[in-house]
Amino acid sequence: MEKSFIFSLIFAALVAIFALANADKVAINLLFTDVFISQAMVIFVSTILGAVIMALLGMFKSFKLKKEIKDLKKQIEPLEIEKDNLTALVDERGAEITNLNEKIKTLQEEKEKLESIAENGLEDGENIRETEDI
Repeated sequence: MEKSFIFSLIFAALVAIFALANADKVAINLLFTDVFISQAMVIFVSTILGAVIMALLGMFKSFKLKKEIKDLKKQIEPLEIEKDNLTALVDERGAEITNLNEKIKTLQEEKEKLESIAENGLEDGENIRETEDI
């Protein structure tokens, strides 16, 4: 903000110097009549009108951007809720995957025990009878 203010002051000083250097009277045709006015006044009025027009356009753009930001914030709210729901779902699925991996590990260990018993049982007929009783 300070840089633009300093730039504006420098520009105003340059316009003032330029206008004072061209202080002769000039004829301005206003369609129905001619007016004789100082060229410095024409330069000042033109500069001020240009600044006012630029300020109005800047305000219009600023309001437009503020409205766009407000609309985008409204769009963000449901997306953040959806993101939180999906994050919770991912965490839930992660816990479920961990549980299933533990069950797989337990079942693999149980399978290995049963295979070991089966191999030993084939070598020794008594183990088969014991497993049948179970």
